[in-house]
Parts: sequence; structure tokens; C-alpha cells
Amino acid sequence: MFLSIYGLNIECIVESKELVFKLIRPFLYFTQNNVTCAIKIIVKEDDIPYHIFPTIPASFSSPRNIVYTTADIKIIDYFGGGVVIHDIHKSIYTLYSRDQDFLMESFYLLVLSLFGQYCDTNNMIRIHALGLSYKDTAFLMPIPPGGGKSTMAFNILKDKEIKLISDDEPIYANTGKLLPFPLRIGTLNKEMLHNIPEKYVYSIDRIEFGKKYFIDCSYWDDQIEHRYLKKSVLFFTQRVLNGQSSICPTPKYPVFKSLLRDAVVGIGLYQGIEFLFSHSNLEVFQKSRIAIKRLRLALQLTQSSQTFKLTLSNDIQENTKTLRQFIKNYPTK
Repeated sequence: MFLSIYGLNIECIVESKELVFKLIRPFLYFTQNNVTCAIKIIVKEDDIPYHIFPTIPASFSSPRNIVYTTADIKIIDYFGGGVVIHDIHKSIYTLYSRDQDFLMESFYLLVLSLFGQYCDTNNMIRIHALGLSYKDTAFLMPIPPGGGKSTMAFNILKDKEIKLISDDEPIYANTGKLLPFPLRIGTLNKEMLHNIPEKYVYSIDRIEFGKKYFIDCSYWDDQIEHRYLKKSVLFFTQRVLNGQSSICPTPKYPVFKSLLRDAVVGIGLYQGIEFLFSHSNLEVFQKSRIAIKRLRLALQLTQSSQTFKLTLSNDIQENTKTLRQFIKNYPTK
């Protein structure tokens, strides 16, 4: 199977047809029949071959894994639950585990990490936001954790005229256009799945955070935005206690400040620190250059967008109604 994500081409080799579907399903929008690939991911539903590993001291650790690295190879050990082996010179990643949930999660996060690095070298930024479109306008809402982003997306897409750009991370390119990035919509609330056919729903018991349910974006197939949109509306979101939801115009500075968190630093976006950690001064310098690139793109997006303040109440249904009415009444010219 091949993935082609805005120029990032990945060949995926999996022994089981059942497993390859589970791994690829979040990225179905980006599957291709055959492309030339610089990166290869091999997934093996097998025991971890610790006996073939060289003796390497640990160079990095986190609550989820320990990383061992040399000039030629990087081994990421998830405390016996599975490993990711990176052949640095050949750009080959091999995943080992008997646990399909681990393989699904680690494959997903690896692809996101690789795409994040690709964006940084190809003048694109990921934005931690809900991205919707109506007619020719993109609407980006960086909603804080716990703000009901997925529930709002699920409810607002009941309006068949509104389309989905991305539930979690729309892409902005230096061409001034927002690119679709529809992967899946996740929820911890099983009640959201009540009326959705089973073929669109799956779950993963995640490494750190437990079980979560996911809805394939193909469920909204006729509402996926395929165009690259130049006209955009950016929101600065703020939660209030015992208040009402509302939307009003706002200066660009608070919106840009929000993008510093949601796109430049990328809080809420998976960064793949186990693949990015560094020690040398040169690598630190290179990362500072990446931050400057992201900063410029965030500033460009802010300057070219209309900006509004979205006040969120404790009532997700009220928030959804307010947002839907604003989008449907927004001037199209």
C-alpha cells in the first residue's frame, strides 16, 4: 500500500490484509496505487527480536518509551509492548508487536511524525484546530482540550452544506491556501456512535490514554472538502463559566497569539519527540530555524484571514448552534 500526503510518499509493507486495512484506514484519503517512495514502513505482527539488537546505551526516555541510537540505527522500545526500528540511512521503519492496538497507534503516530517533519521542510504548517468549509470559505477553530471539538464537528456536519477540512489539523501552505487533512474523528463518548453503521467505527486501546473510539471520515464522504481554499476565517476561542456562546469580530493579535500555541509550538499536535530529540548545538539551531518558518506562516495566515472571537459556554449544543448560524450567515463575497 502507498500513501501520498502532499508530496510525502510512503510505501507500507504489511503481511496481513486484515491488518493493512486497520493501519491504513485513517489515511484512506491519501492512498495511492503506486508511487515512487523515499520512505518505507514495514509492519510485523511478531515477537520483538531483542536478540538481534546491538548493545546500545539509552539516549532518550519518556513515560511511553526508551530510545537507543547510533549513527546508523534508532530503536524505540515501548517497554516491551512493541518497538520501532529506524534504519537511518535507508529511511526504513520496522514495527514489531503482537498487539494490533499498538501497531495501529504507533503506525498512525509515526506517519504523523514523518508528515510533521515534511511540513517543516516544505513550507507548510499543521494547525491544531477544527477546520470546516462553507461554499468557498474555510473556518478554523482552535478549540481548547475538553471544549467539545469532536462533538461540535459531529453535530455541525449534520448540515449537509457544511464540509469537513479536518477534525484536528488543517494544513496551511505558503501558497496561501488551506489544504484538506481528513483523517478520522475520535471520541471518548460511546453514545456519539449510536446511529453510525458499525463499518465506519473502530476503537484503539492506546498506549497511555486508554480506549478511544474513532469514526472514519468516509462516513461523511460527500462532505469532505477536496479543494484548496484561499479565503479563510480564523477564530480565537475562549471558554466562559456560566456564560453564553457568542461570536464577534476581534483584532488579529489575539488570533495570532493563539496560533503561536496551536501551530508554531503545536500544542495538541503529535510531534514525535522520539524521532526528533536532539543533543548537538547544530540540531538545536536547525529547530530554531523551523520555529521561525512556522512563525512566518502563522503570521501570513493571520494577515490574510478575517478574525473573530468565539466564546464557548458549558453547553456544547449551544456552541454548535452558534457556530453553525455564523458559518451559514457569513458573507460569501
